[in-house]
Amino acid sequence: MSDSKPTTNKADSVKGISVASLVLGIIGVVTCWFGFLSILGFVCAIIGIVLAVKARKVAKTGLSTAGLVLSIIGTVLGGIGIVCAICVICAASSAGLLDAATTVRYY
Repeated sequence: MSDSKPTTNKADSVKGISVASLVLGIIGVVTCWFGFLSILGFVCAIIGIVLAVKARKVAKTGLSTAGLVLSIIGTVLGGIGIVCAICVICAASSAGLLDAATTVRYY
C-alpha cells in the first residue's frame, strides 16, 4: 500500500498569497476616498504589503509585484485620507457646525 499524501505546491501557495496582496491593495486604494473608512483601507494595504513581500521572497511574479505596488499606493492614499478626514472634523468643530448639530433648541 502506498501512502498518498497531498502535496502542496509552492507555486500555488505563492499565487494565493500574491492574489491576496493584490486584493488587499485594491481594497486599500478604493476605500481611501471614503473618509474614516480609509482607516480600514490603510490597515488592509499594510497587510497587503506584508503578504506581497512574503510572496516576492519565494518567487518574483507579476501578481506579487502588482500587489506590492497597489498596497503601497493604498497605504499612502489611506494615510492622506485619514489626515483629510481629521482636518474636516477639526474645521467643522472649530466653525461650530458640530455644536449646532448636537444642540437641541426649543422654540
